[in-house]
Amino acid sequence: MGLVTLLTVLVLSARSDNPYIERARLHPESFSANHLLGEYYLKQNDLSAAIPYLEKARKLDPSDYTNSYDLALAYLRVKSIEKSRHLANELIKRTEKADLHNLLGDIDEADGQVDEAAREYELAARMDPSEKNLFDLGSDLLNHRGFEPAVKVFDFGVQRYPRSAKLRVGLGISHYSLGRYDDAVQTLCQAVDLDPRDTRALDFLGKMYDISPQYAGEVTKRLSLFVRNYPTNAAAQYYYALSLRKRTVSQSAADARAAEPYLLHAVALKPDFTDAHYELGVLYQDLRENKKAIEHLEIATRQRPNFLQAHYHLARLYDKEGRADLARQEFSRIAALKGKPQ
Repeated sequence: MGLVTLLTVLVLSARSDNPYIERARLHPESFSANHLLGEYYLKQNDLSAAIPYLEKARKLDPSDYTNSYDLALAYLRVKSIEKSRHLANELIKRTEKADLHNLLGDIDEADGQVDEAAREYELAARMDPSEKNLFDLGSDLLNHRGFEPAVKVFDFGVQRYPRSAKLRVGLGISHYSLGRYDDAVQTLCQAVDLDPRDTRALDFLGKMYDISPQYAGEVTKRLSLFVRNYPTNAAAQYYYALSLRKRTVSQSAADARAAEPYLLHAVALKPDFTDAHYELGVLYQDLRENKKAIEHLEIATRQRPNFLQAHYHLARLYDKEGRADLARQEFSRIAALKGKPQ
C-alpha cells in the first residue's frame, strides 16, 4: 500500500457517521460546531463528553445564553456545585430569568442549602408559573415536610394545567402526607387516568389499597392498568395482588387464588422481593397448603432476618406440621426480636 493510499484510509477511518462529531472535527474553532456537539452529548447523558465541548463553545462566545445555561446544568449533574453556581450567577446578573432561579434552586438543594433553594424555587414559580416550576416548588415543599403549602401549590398547578399527570401525583402525595387518604386516592387515580404510563402513582396507590375503603375498587382498577402496561414490573404485580387479596379475603378459596399468579410473577421477576414472598406464604397458609407456605416464609426470613410477622407465621406452621424443634427456634427468635425496630 502506497503512502498516499495509507493516508487516505487513515483519514476516512477517522471520520464519523455522526454529523456533529464530523463538523467539530472539521471546524474545531467554530462556536456552533462545539455547541451542537456538546448538546448532542448532553442529550445522550454523556456528561464527561459534553462538558469539554460546551466549555470550548463558551470560550468562543461567552454571551450565548443557551450554551452557558446547559454548561451550568452539566456541571450540576456531575456535582461540580461551585462551578455550576458561579456560572448561573454570572448569567442571572446579565438577565434575570425564571429558569435560572429554578436552576439555582436545584444547585442550592444539591448543596444542602434548603432555605435558599425554597426561595429560588418560589421566585421561579412567581416569575413563570410553568408546569415545571410549580412542580419543582411543590416537590421541594414536600421534601421538607411543608405539606400544607405543597397542597396549595399543587392544587393551583392542577387548576392551571388540568392535563398534567405529574402535578396530580404531587397533589395526591401531599394529601397522603397529611393523612387525607380519600383525597389522595381520588387524585392519584385521576393521574393514572391522564397518563397510565406514569408509574410514580404506583407506589402510593399500592400502599393505599386498604386505607381508603370508599375508593378500594377504583384503586384495584388502576393497579390492573399498571399490570397490563408493565408486565415486567414486579411492584405492579405485587400491589395488584394485594388489592385482590383485600377484596377476596373473606370469599372462596377460588377467589382468594386470584392473587396467586401475580405474586408468583413478582418473585419470578424479582427473587429478592421479600414482601412478595411473605404474602405468598400467608396466602398459602390461608389455603392450608402448608408446604408451599413454609417455603416462601423461610425465604422471607432468610432475606430479612428481623421480619417478625414472617417468623410468627412460620412458627405456627412448623408447630402445626409437628416440627417442634423448628417451631421452638422460631418462637425464640420472636422473643428476641420483640421491641426491636422492624
